[in-house]
Amino acid sequence: MKIVIMMVFLVLIGYLLEQRRHIKFLEKVNFNQETRHIMTDHEIFLLKHQIDTYVFSLETLGYSQESINKGDYTRNEPSPEKLQKILEEFQRNQSIYRSKNIQFVTELELRGVD
Repeated sequence: MKIVIMMVFLVLIGYLLEQRRHIKFLEKVNFNQETRHIMTDHEIFLLKHQIDTYVFSLETLGYSQESINKGDYTRNEPSPEKLQKILEEFQRNQSIYRSKNIQFVTELELRGVD
């Protein structure tokens, strides 16, 4: 009887140790998935920023993205006021981009990703 109780006790200890190992594994997988989501979100933000930069370039040169999408490649010289407005908006977006980039780098450093 004592042998049966001892075997059941050892099996329970083994089961608990295996569950603990499995929990650590799942926590590591979850951490990696969260890191991957953070990196994916940042890549999407970078692509949107790159598209916005191209749109600002087109507008500075006097082209309209909507017109180009419709097949109209005529150039309209932008007024100095419009150029100033484009520059201010571009600088504001650059500031947002820099702060998001710093936030991303800091978040990766806190996670221990090089």
